[in-house]
Amino acid sequence: MKRVLLSAVLACAMLLSGLPAPAFAAYPDRPVNIIIPFGPGGAVDIAARILAEYFSTKHNITLNIICKGGGAGAPAMLDVAKARPDGYTFGFPALATFSTTPQVKKTGYTLNDFRAVVQITNMWLSLAVKSDSGIKTINELMEAAKANPGKYNFATHGALSTQRLFMLRLMKAYPGVELPHIAYTSGHDVSTAVLGGHVTSGFGVTTNQKPYVLSGDFTMIGVSSPERLAEFPDVPTFAEQVGPEYTFASSHGLLAPKRVPNDRVEKMQNLVKEALADPDVQAKFAKAGLTTDYLPADEFQKVLNDMWAMMGTIVKENKLN
Repeated sequence: MKRVLLSAVLACAMLLSGLPAPAFAAYPDRPVNIIIPFGPGGAVDIAARILAEYFSTKHNITLNIICKGGGAGAPAMLDVAKARPDGYTFGFPALATFSTTPQVKKTGYTLNDFRAVVQITNMWLSLAVKSDSGIKTINELMEAAKANPGKYNFATHGALSTQRLFMLRLMKAYPGVELPHIAYTSGHDVSTAVLGGHVTSGFGVTTNQKPYVLSGDFTMIGVSSPERLAEFPDVPTFAEQVGPEYTFASSHGLLAPKRVPNDRVEKMQNLVKEALADPDVQAKFAKAGLTTDYLPADEFQKVLNDMWAMMGTIVKENKLN
């Protein structure tokens, strides 16, 4: 109490003497940690590093990009939940995976431990095989798996990944087919495994698989968009191959510990909004196969709440909990 009173007295004295009062440091005045619940080299890592370059160049703000894969994203997001709520630690997850893991196993956190900050991008899910497999559609993959039990499988970036849950839904359209799941820690690792022949198909996002499609190494056999994508006009959607209910956009953005002050959430939201509107950032996102899909905190919170409810339903349907 004495220290507070002394500070106030000193500030008043400086004002009366004509000297400038000490200014409070503008936020952020030190590096901000962005924790990614995936291994390095994937789509989220790429997006975060593009933003980090903009923040550094335009505002002299340092974003520390921390990739912490494994555990279905739980260890990374627990770090975010337990971080000091001062606006210097954010998580950058895929909302679907973030919303699934705590509803399947104990993680030390729930939805109520976080608040939405800003949506950054939506990603389309994509399934790919090596081009020399000769497989060009999801139906051909399932027919091959049914005819050759034990030969075919699929990989995703985690045991509770969005892609795995989506595939569980797809598999219901192919009774009698077994396609075992192999879990890795990032989309980059999944693509590397497909390229090396360690798995027969990889379920990721178009951003991660695009370079391998362009090089001719992969054939993309399905995407989760409602219509064919302009950059992959020859790739059929799951909707047209299996049914209209098989569409999904994977929302990604920043989440903060629940008690981070509103002014700091708003500041980070606006900094990201500014970055995503920058033509150079947009060009870099596009080159990486990413879209810029800004949503402010209040709208992103609704997306998060809806995703949590939807993933809860899928978990119960598949008896994962």
